Amino acid sequence: MAMDTRRIVLTGLFTACALVVNVAEGMLPMPLPGIKLGAANVFALTALVLLGTKEAFAVTLLRVALAWLVTGNVFSFLCSLGGALPAVAVMAFIYGKFRADFSLPWISVAGAWAFNAGQVAVVSYIVKDARVALYMLPLFAAGTAAGWAVGWLAAAVCRRLGGEKNETFHR
Repeated sequence: MAMDTRRIVLTGLFTACALVVNVAEGMLPMPLPGIKLGAANVFALTALVLLGTKEAFAVTLLRVALAWLVTGNVFSFLCSLGGALPAVAVMAFIYGKFRADFSLPWISVAGAWAFNAGQVAVVSYIVKDARVALYMLPLFAAGTAAGWAVGWLAAAVCRRLGGEKNETFHR
């Protein structure tokens, strides 16, 4: 019973932290439209490592839904949802099957790329213009840097919260 309570509390805590970071990051100026650090994903990746896939999806979906309720921006909600679901799916798959081969920063980069691809697909569909795909190169470049930083931060949080035994943090 105590383990279930711990999982629920940590899922709620990670969700709250992700929401605060997401909203704060949304207030910062962006160098290009759609490009930001994605620091809220630190908490989804941390949930994946410390709690599991179900909790990582819960943190992500709750953060996206709550951010939509806070901001009221439907376009941002659709872009976030279209990017976040494939991102968590890719990170969960790689972490579950290949964690011995990839560090958390690289798993996070793969998630960032999946997020970018999903986001571009949603925007292309909404604006009915496939030329939006030309934006993938700058998004992937930014996603690589941001994904690495997010993965590095998630590894640091996991170590701090007692996940030091996992080899994934040390590469």
